Amino acid sequence: MGVLVLYMVKYENDQKTAMVSDETMRDRAAIHRQAISDFGGKPIAQYGSYGEYDMVYIYEMPDDAALAANLHLTDSYGLAKYSKTVPLMEANDFVRSLAIAQETPTNYSPAKP
Repeated sequence: MGVLVLYMVKYENDQKTAMVSDETMRDRAAIHRQAISDFGGKPIAQYGSYGEYDMVYIYEMPDDAALAANLHLTDSYGLAKYSKTVPLMEANDFVRSLAIAQETPTNYSPAKP
C-alpha cells in the first residue's frame, strides 16, 4: 500500500465563479481524479461540501514524492484559497502504533514547568 491521504480544499472565489458560470469547469472531482491518476495514484472517494471546505478527497499515492508532486502542481495553479492534507492509516495500523508507543523504550518526556 502507498500513501493514503485526506485532502480538503477551499477554492478561491474566482475559481468558484468560473465553476458557477462555466458548466465544463464544475466537476472538479473528475479533474482531480485524473490528476491523481496522472501521478500513479488511486482515487478512493470525493465529496463536495458547503462548509469550511468546498471539496474533500481521499486517495492513495504510490509514495511521498508522488503525493508531494501532486500537491505542488495543485498549489502552483493558485486554485485554492487554502487546503489541508491529512495522512491516513488503516485502523489496525493505528492500533498497532499505540502498542509500539507503549513498548518502545525512550527517555522522551513532557516539558516540566
